Amino acid sequence: MTRALIITLIFVAVFTIFTAVFAISANKAEVRLLPKWVWVLLCILVPFFGGLLYLMVGRPLRAKPSGPTGKTKRVVAPDDDPNFLKDLSEKLKREEDDNKDDKSK
Repeated sequence: MTRALIITLIFVAVFTIFTAVFAISANKAEVRLLPKWVWVLLCILVPFFGGLLYLMVGRPLRAKPSGPTGKTKRVVAPDDDPNFLKDLSEKLKREEDDNKDDKSK
């Protein structure tokens, strides 16, 4: 019984610290529903439920995806990027043409 109580108290303490630090580090303008300082106080004074409320309704939402389609742009390796391959092909062609011109002179 005491072991379960100790583990529960440790969990609540860690969760309280986590949510309080998370609330403190949030951007003041992005925190929802209540002012930032109220959320911090709730996280500290009402240990489990204050933090749970902050995570559910108070924390800032994720940044909205950018771009015309609403999707974030993913990184593509150069050998999979058709624009890169096309530019490389054109560059190699120009260099080849330049070398032919130099040899003919």
